[in-house]
Amino acid sequence: MARPESELLPLGDFKPSDEWQTHVNAIFYGTKGPEIHHHFQTYVSRDYRLAHALADQFIIDVKEGGPAEGPIHLQEWGVGNGNLAARFLSRLRAEEESIYSRIRYTLCDYSEEILNGVRANPNLQEHEGRFFMTLVNAETQDDFEPHSVHKIISNEIWDDLATSVLIKNDGMLYEEYLQPLLSRGIPSVPWDNFVEQFTEKNLDALKNNPPFLEQIMWERSFQRTDISDWPYGEVILKHLDRLADEIPIPINTGAFQTLERAKRILTEKNLGYTSFDYGMLSDHELNFPGRPYYKLYGGQYTSMVNFPLIAEVGASMGFADVKLEHQHDFVGRNLSEKVVSALELVQVHPDISRMEPWDADLLMLQTLQALNASYRSPYKSKMDYPPMPGTPKKQRKQIAELAKNLSATGVPDTVAYVTASEVAESAGRLKKLGYRERDLKTAFDPTSQPITFCHMTLR
Repeated sequence: MARPESELLPLGDFKPSDEWQTHVNAIFYGTKGPEIHHHFQTYVSRDYRLAHALADQFIIDVKEGGPAEGPIHLQEWGVGNGNLAARFLSRLRAEEESIYSRIRYTLCDYSEEILNGVRANPNLQEHEGRFFMTLVNAETQDDFEPHSVHKIISNEIWDDLATSVLIKNDGMLYEEYLQPLLSRGIPSVPWDNFVEQFTEKNLDALKNNPPFLEQIMWERSFQRTDISDWPYGEVILKHLDRLADEIPIPINTGAFQTLERAKRILTEKNLGYTSFDYGMLSDHELNFPGRPYYKLYGGQYTSMVNFPLIAEVGASMGFADVKLEHQHDFVGRNLSEKVVSALELVQVHPDISRMEPWDADLLMLQTLQALNASYRSPYKSKMDYPPMPGTPKKQRKQIAELAKNLSATGVPDTVAYVTASEVAESAGRLKKLGYRERDLKTAFDPTSQPITFCHMTLR
């Protein structure tokens, strides 16, 4: 009897979660290229304030302990759309020309498609001669000379890298296994051919199929495991001893490998490896019941980052100074006031949970317009805000009109930092949109969340 076209079929066997995560993410980045930025934004995709804070700290570090003369070699691992590098270099050029002129900024990524998108970034092209690009895998390749790099930066790559998941129960450990399933009617080629393309990560062939990554369903199971032979197994076991039973704990093994590469290529007197990512900041968040430990974005499989464990593994490698804090605190300290993202501000509106998606889009655009009365970006960047599929005709027209009227020097992205003073100056306009005084205050003093954006530097 023939199976119905809608029936889900396996794309492979059950494997440890890290194996399938890295497999599907290689396909995601290899087939979507710059299009990935339609599926998610980061705090450096269009905004500048995180890059400026990083550049300002870099200037301090160079003056206090950097090389006195000669080139300063800096690498960025996982380059996004190139905006972090562009804004970082622009800030250096404006604030400290003597350091800017010595910079050799290498953008490193394992996706040629991503690097092609970065090459087309006009804001980065302004810094021709200061930056270079190389195709490299931060987890597995040793393409650089030992002790040749002064500073390494990465933004939201650890969540994409290999991550095992463990659960502790009554003194025993269980590891998560995944199996991808897909409807046989989605591929444009015979099923067996598609499975072969998927298994072999045949990117050219997979690009010719209709979008399928976001259609994958993931089956999960947990199997008894022994981690005594895992790298840093003793560190992991001590870490798990502090944590509660039956809560999935991410073990970011890919991040461990980036630390190993960083330790090898950083100069003896270096300026550190700085990572920005989202995950759990302390044991309190790790033990939070019901805490998420993975997310899916358009088919990309991301894992929450276990920062306390990474800090412990880093210390075992010989990183003597490990600093960990909320990313918002890092940016806020640079600006000498509290910050919040525009999206986080909208999320405290008293009616947001009852709104239709298109009405939430309208509120976002109206909020951006209100903020733009006090916000001025030093860079011109007109935000695109297309209506989502299914938006009714009336709201579609309203969204298009509001987006058209956004300022080119206004808030550059929904995921962009705004300050307490900018919100205070816009409070009258925001209240007309339904925000209450206590909502605006709550946005800057949120309750503890199990997942947060973090800033870590290891030296």
